[in-house]
Amino acid sequence: TIYKVDPANKTLNKLVEKELNSVEDAPMSISVHPTESAAAFGINSAQNKIEAGENENCRIFHYTNELIESVHNKGTLASKDPIHYQRVTRFSKDGTMLATGGTDGVIALLKYPTLTPVMPVTQFKGHEILDLDFSANGTDIAAVSAQNLWIISAETGKVLEVITNPVLNQNRPFQFRSCRFGRGPFANILYTVVNGGATQKPFVCMWDTANWSRIRTLTVGQKPITACTISPDGKLIAFGSSDMSVRVCSSKSLQVLLTVPKIHSLPMTCLSFNGDASQLVTASVDGTCNVITVPKTFPRNNNFVMLVLALLFFFLAAMVQVYQNAQL
Repeated sequence: TIYKVDPANKTLNKLVEKELNSVEDAPMSISVHPTESAAAFGINSAQNKIEAGENENCRIFHYTNELIESVHNKGTLASKDPIHYQRVTRFSKDGTMLATGGTDGVIALLKYPTLTPVMPVTQFKGHEILDLDFSANGTDIAAVSAQNLWIISAETGKVLEVITNPVLNQNRPFQFRSCRFGRGPFANILYTVVNGGATQKPFVCMWDTANWSRIRTLTVGQKPITACTISPDGKLIAFGSSDMSVRVCSSKSLQVLLTVPKIHSLPMTCLSFNGDASQLVTASVDGTCNVITVPKTFPRNNNFVMLVLALLFFFLAAMVQVYQNAQL
């Protein structure tokens, strides 16, 4: 379904929708082409086709305000088990390549629009691909499962780097959830979301792509992060949490600039900024989507000022106490 956003009236107006065959699966992932009126989806074929090895799970649709048209299908999953699906779909920044990641551990890289393979299919058996992203220049792909972060050459399919534990500590039960390459001035940074257990806060790692060393690790919120996205100019990064809140942060420092609590009744599965980052769209398994207005500027962090004022207050209070004791 395609909606038109009306910022003035704060409404979403439906333009057109496409009904799939009732025996096919629901769309499990989506990526909108950066320059064309096209979108790629992960949609499983009917069960009998999957079991016969004929699952055309990668679908390309063209769209206008009046029509959504299927133009190309391609199978990328290795498994014949209907339980597996194309969990991640991602166009490269220039739109010339399309990457898919499956719950069966398969990563496929295809040319767009022909969907011919760019590299041999890579399968990480025993892993579920949770997220993947292209570097700004399209030469590398980052992909995560719960326990592994892989950096893969988009030219050869060779694994260039592997980080096997989110916190480099095998004794702590943390898991990767998302990965995003920075954009613009932060194109040399990879951001990874890492979730812990019920009593552990999630955190975000910033990695230097020159040597894959960690630049910074900061907690973001109190509950596990379920979705993240980066603005087109690379200056903002947004996170959706399992407590149904959204946080918009600085990509440079990960400082929280805006928090919107309880925006959905169930956790979010998708976030996306519009072209100028003035709006942030959220979608949830509760069947709703919302549009958040993102301010052009954010108030400065005044924590340091408040700390100085607090210390000054305690100093003056102490001086008054000393003076009163001296008078006695």
